[in-house]
Amino acid sequence: MAALKHIYILSFTGQEHQWMLFDGATLSESEGPGPKNKYPAVALLPDPLFFFFRPKGVTKSRHAKSATLMQMNYSFPDHGTGFKVLRPSGGAVLGYTSHDLLSRFLDQHREVLSKVTVLTSEFVVCWRAAVAEGLSVWSWKGQGGVRILAAAEELTYFRGGDEEFDNRFKRLNLDGEPEIIELEKACKIFEEKKIRWARLNLHSGGRSKEDKSAVLDFKPFIIAAILTSLIGIFFIAGQYHRWQLSKDVAKEWRVKLQEVYVSALGPAPGSDPYGKILFKLDQLKSGGSNKGVDVVGLLAVLSESSPAGISIESINLGADSGNIRGKVSTYEDLDGMMEKLSGAGQFHFVLEQATNVQGGIDFSLRAEYNR
Repeated sequence: MAALKHIYILSFTGQEHQWMLFDGATLSESEGPGPKNKYPAVALLPDPLFFFFRPKGVTKSRHAKSATLMQMNYSFPDHGTGFKVLRPSGGAVLGYTSHDLLSRFLDQHREVLSKVTVLTSEFVVCWRAAVAEGLSVWSWKGQGGVRILAAAEELTYFRGGDEEFDNRFKRLNLDGEPEIIELEKACKIFEEKKIRWARLNLHSGGRSKEDKSAVLDFKPFIIAAILTSLIGIFFIAGQYHRWQLSKDVAKEWRVKLQEVYVSALGPAPGSDPYGKILFKLDQLKSGGSNKGVDVVGLLAVLSESSPAGISIESINLGADSGNIRGKVSTYEDLDGMMEKLSGAGQFHFVLEQATNVQGGIDFSLRAEYNR
């Protein structure tokens, strides 16, 4: 059988404090934790420093916090800000707000509070135990005669003895005997139900030592980390898919561009086909060297002077002249073309041969370059 876990509990009466030790079965006075304490320590702040509120119809809801805060603001519109929600595991919800004297109290007892790992109150401990037991009607008695009756989703605060308690019990039309929850009984329920004291924190201050009660609930952080990781994975997968598509498109364009280079430069376009094409284009525009020919200009003159229906069969260009073979429909078309070509100042055209064939006239022109 596993050893029971000891809990140090710090309580306050006025300005005096008292250490107690719960050994899993009983609650007894203690001198408090030592310098090398390995057990969790819980401080029970005075309950008059807090006001607790039990919301109606809010249990195990994903919107429990916002619903509780809305009810508290509606019930106490003049209170202003400062409402908080304590929502331990189990689905129960408890709203609360603190008194203005809380900060002063924490400052006055800063030294002794530095030894604790959880700041809560006796009522909160008893309330959490009652939730674990599934009690719908129960009561708690605090210091100074303050009592709280929990029933019908409400917390009824009052002062007085048993007679006042009975009157309020009857006024709420309750039957039977209410369960009375006190601190030692609540501690036993905590031990039996394995309830985490860390869920009862009412204030984030007062911790100066390592948390020995595992007060941090890593579940929300783990969930957030998992969701963030999933979002990151989906984002990376989407970016990889887009990159793969872009890579395929780029590859397709490279293949088509290579086909263009091969068609223009032959099967071996070289390592810089684009530069080679630019060089050839520059040669065509400028006529190449001084002995070259302006091929673009020659083709332009032929295009402007040729009749409709002309068919060019071949063009052979040399260093000083070129030969153009083609076919026109009639001699009149040939004469008209030669007349137009005679006005080309950059070239001199000579009709070398004209033969009447079926379907038209075959001709051969010599183009001499005028430099």
